[in-house]
Amino acid sequence: MLRGMSLRSCITLVASVTLLAACRDAEVDRLTAIKARVCACKTSACADAAIHDVALAPVEANRKTRKLAKDMLACVARAHEDERPADDGSAAEP
Repeated sequence: MLRGMSLRSCITLVASVTLLAACRDAEVDRLTAIKARVCACKTSACADAAIHDVALAPVEANRKTRKLAKDMLACVARAHEDERPADDGSAAEP
């Protein structure tokens, strides 16, 4: 496939692939930082505010970004669950 390509085309292809990989790494790094902030939250308000940072830039869905999103949502759910009152059955029935 590369045999018929000019040197300039090969260099352009390699540079494009390298830049694309660098962008993905930056995207994963950004999402990893957001995940760390979300999972460090002790309140649901904190977790909700932190996860909104995901929408500040477009995210390409791939295996890594989907895993990070799943982990972030688990941390948000945990923060919400931690604030729920305990249902110990002691509430008075009508």
